[in-house]
Amino acid sequence: MPNLLDRLGGESAVNAVVDKFYDKVFSDQTLAPFFANTDFAKQRVRQKRFLIQLMSGQSKDPATYMRNAHRKYVDEMGLNDSHFDIVAGHLVTTLREFKVSDTLIAEVGSALESLRGAVLNRVSENAA
Repeated sequence: MPNLLDRLGGESAVNAVVDKFYDKVFSDQTLAPFFANTDFAKQRVRQKRFLIQLMSGQSKDPATYMRNAHRKYVDEMGLNDSHFDIVAGHLVTTLREFKVSDTLIAEVGSALESLRGAVLNRVSENAA
């Protein structure tokens, strides 16, 4: 069975979705404080690389990567579930604009949801 990346249309499709997605995220006033000092071009490149690796099954430890990437926003700026939900909503809206099937949107949503705890720097229930 093809991986999620292939079913979404490959790297070029993911690149197009990320660009449109970040147009929404970067212009969202609720999220704006988190991106005040962000190099938007570099952020798009990092996100494209991360998603391509994640969706192709080549990402070695996405939870650790996401925890490290977002920890300061949780600790210093109060990044929380409502922010995560806004970002997820922008992603779903963007995927719908690209005519991605509801089945694939649900699969992407499930992958994103699996990273919620890491993004919000929550201690895993399995941690010692």
